[in-house]
Amino acid sequence: MTDLRAADTAALVALLAQAPPGAHIMLDAPRYDLAQDILLDHAITLWGEDGLLPILHFIDPRHGLTMRGDGSQLQSLALTGSGHRATSLLTVAADDCVLDGVRIVGVQGSGLRADGCQRFTITDLIVKDAGQQAATFTRCDQLRLTVKARNIAHRAAAPAIHLIDCDGFSIDADIDDVNGSAITVERSEAGESACTGGIRLRASKVRRALSLLGRRDAPIEAIAVDVDAGTWTECAMLLSNVRSVRVDLTLRSTDILPSLIFNGGFGVRDSHIDIHQPADAAALPSSLVRGLDQNSGNIVNVQELATAGSEPAAWAVAPALQARLDAIGRPGFAVYEMADRCNLCGWEGLFRRTHASERETLACHDCRATLRYREQAKTLVDRLGGGRFDTLAALAASDLLPKLDIFEAGFSGPLRRWLGRARRYEQSFYEPGVPSGTRRGALTCQDLMATSFADDSFDVVITSDMFEHIRKPMLAFAEVHRILRPGGLHIWTVPIGMPPPPVTRARVDTSGPEDIMLLPPVYHGSGADSLSLVYTDFGRDINQILSAMGLPTTAIPYRGGAGHVVGVTLISTKAL
Repeated sequence: MTDLRAADTAALVALLAQAPPGAHIMLDAPRYDLAQDILLDHAITLWGEDGLLPILHFIDPRHGLTMRGDGSQLQSLALTGSGHRATSLLTVAADDCVLDGVRIVGVQGSGLRADGCQRFTITDLIVKDAGQQAATFTRCDQLRLTVKARNIAHRAAAPAIHLIDCDGFSIDADIDDVNGSAITVERSEAGESACTGGIRLRASKVRRALSLLGRRDAPIEAIAVDVDAGTWTECAMLLSNVRSVRVDLTLRSTDILPSLIFNGGFGVRDSHIDIHQPADAAALPSSLVRGLDQNSGNIVNVQELATAGSEPAAWAVAPALQARLDAIGRPGFAVYEMADRCNLCGWEGLFRRTHASERETLACHDCRATLRYREQAKTLVDRLGGGRFDTLAALAASDLLPKLDIFEAGFSGPLRRWLGRARRYEQSFYEPGVPSGTRRGALTCQDLMATSFADDSFDVVITSDMFEHIRKPMLAFAEVHRILRPGGLHIWTVPIGMPPPPVTRARVDTSGPEDIMLLPPVYHGSGADSLSLVYTDFGRDINQILSAMGLPTTAIPYRGGAGHVVGVTLISTKAL
């Protein structure tokens, strides 16, 4: 074994290039700022002292740490990144790897992705503040995982821990505050694994604590789970296409029923389920479990909790490490909560700031719409409903939407759940080189600079943070004018700085076939989870520009928790 020491970033990069198999590289510095990939392509151990926990900070979202060498290890260190919406900070594609005492904190995408790893052992892993999954494991057999995770999937709904076609796993997890399931075990269409294993889970503030998702022709079998569910918004557990599972489910509340859902073409068969509920609940199995009567061969026992019990013990990233992470030069923000009502679904409660951009946070606890979408929905409801409705859900339940034709560009976002009730509701995708009008399932390809729609096709066009990424946005505005009916509305958003700049400016010269950068390139995360170039910065003169095109435009500002304006919703109306 060779022991090496990396005193700074340059030394670490140099040592990795020459370290022999079996080398141990000690990280002496408190932080390493990295603008390149770190690759462990053979059995190398990176480690820090327990009291120090050195930070590997990836300052470029295109790069991260990859373990490709069998037997490689990470011990007592922290990972963080700037950006990383479309990538995982840590990728593992090797056998017999070990993570021990690793912290992954502050990443806009996912924390860890492992594919095809055998005998992967992870102990004392903490993942905190991840925009998507904390960890995803695909075709990883004999996985051993001990993990704590918090504030996960705040950018897009996702499970904290996602196991796909894994077999022989053992999971021990404490998970809270997830926009999705705490753990999802899934058998994919192509998967041949039986997905057997054991799970011990304590979960709170989640959509679901545990989801087991088998296939009708290949159910998940022989899993034993012990779940302690604190609070959830959908159900404590979802069992879909499973057989011979053993469930021990402790419910801290029965405020939301059913607590357990059976579904799927195969359903739930030959399974044993013990449910422990508070003594004052007295809910019957028929109310606790949806689908119980439609599934056969199952034993469901409902019992009182032996004691009142308590919520799982609180945990946190070590204060000294958190202070060093907070000191990294990234957009900082103060976490706060504000009482509000969702303009989409009507949920009332505390909306929490979890992101530097206030318009991209303060998400609804139910439908997960962020402030930007909630304000866009408010504008839509006000303009279409004329003051008769206070939520998009109420508007959708009326007789108004079935009289309207709506085009919402893209295929993701929380508005679609209700706008789909319109008489005609079109969604789209965009792929260079694919002609507008090309259909894939329920979607059509549409280049917003030249759609396939006929003149005067729609009453409403909706775009959300798209026009800054269109190569020639004025062509797209002209196209919106063409496909809107007279008096029709384009309700749209773009990320305008506050206060807005005085004039709209191009960041890229698109006069020729090739893009020529006029300003340093800026990229945003896209709905397809990739990075999209920003072509235009919009300013206060946009009303003047669009009015000259027959689309007079109004900007409606909205405010964050401190009372200051954090964004605008724009409404362009096609002149009669």
